Amino acid sequence: MEFDRQKLEQIDSELERSQSWLEQISEQMEKLPAQGSPSPAIIPPSSPQRKSILFYRDYGGLTGGHLKVWDYFNHILDSPDYLPQIYFSPESAIDANNPWFNIDKELILSKPLSDPQIIFMDGMDWEFLPATQRHNSPIPIINLIQGFRHAYPDNPRYQFLNHKAIRICVSPEVGTYLAESRQVNGPVFIIPNGLDTSSFPEPRPDPQRDIEILISALKQPELGEQLQQRLAGMGYGVQLLTSLIPRRDYLQYLNRAKMTILLPNREEGEGFYLPALEAMAMGTLTICPDCIGNRCFCFPGYNCLRPKYTVEGLLEAIKEAIAFSEVRKSLVKKAAFQTVAEHGLIKERTAFMEILNHLDDLW
Repeated sequence: MEFDRQKLEQIDSELERSQSWLEQISEQMEKLPAQGSPSPAIIPPSSPQRKSILFYRDYGGLTGGHLKVWDYFNHILDSPDYLPQIYFSPESAIDANNPWFNIDKELILSKPLSDPQIIFMDGMDWEFLPATQRHNSPIPIINLIQGFRHAYPDNPRYQFLNHKAIRICVSPEVGTYLAESRQVNGPVFIIPNGLDTSSFPEPRPDPQRDIEILISALKQPELGEQLQQRLAGMGYGVQLLTSLIPRRDYLQYLNRAKMTILLPNREEGEGFYLPALEAMAMGTLTICPDCIGNRCFCFPGYNCLRPKYTVEGLLEAIKEAIAFSEVRKSLVKKAAFQTVAEHGLIKERTAFMEILNHLDDLW
């Protein structure tokens, strides 16, 4: 698709200006503790002065997108100034796999608030609002953008871009896609995803890892099976994951694997792709092909390998990783741990609260 170059430069300039005051706090954020993440709050501090923030969710099962909305819910819940409450669609599952299962039940609504002071949106959540209330809402709307699909004209999310909102993109790459769409109504900010490692097990040393190669292929099961067959034919021991399993079990698989190949969405790409960061956190040598959104933290040869997303490209990267010396492997893992430390939830929370606390100026 061809774009008007002058218009794109104007959009990019506006994007940089809207981002500039967030960048002013980067020095302060760098001084925050490198390790550790804020724990999810369970019961909110009582205060009549807290501003109400309405969340919507259609929850059919645990996904990375739901987990990131859960993180933002807890960023707000941790603040004495705001009170988040969530309305689930009637079809949603409220069970032990739902991150909101153990929160104060007063925070789970039987019907949406009639007069929230702020609304938090993600993905298709716009559909919860009546069509007459979506455009130029008098109520400030914060719209989390986690993927590129929003910028595709044939995707239902595209139609929502011209509704006024304060948008938060999970990576610079997503921000660029939104700018190129020329549809966005309202300021755009970039807050790279943070990872909550508070419940992660301690990474095992290599001698205690009993899986030679792990392939995580939940989004590309056929490709995963193809890789498994090729690697098995070359004499390698391979464990393949093609379906959702409990998160605790998934982290244990990462902790048992000497090397992990991650297969993100090959057709659409990924807005950020937290599984790559999770693999780094668990100390498994990480191979994650280029899925666009991982370019801002997956640095090939430094903290992982990021091959072209083809079977041959993946196999070449696996052979390269197998040939690593112990010193090279140690350096890559050390860099990976540092990358994880730089993407803690504390930084994400600090940047988000800056936006929330300046809402009157932004809206």
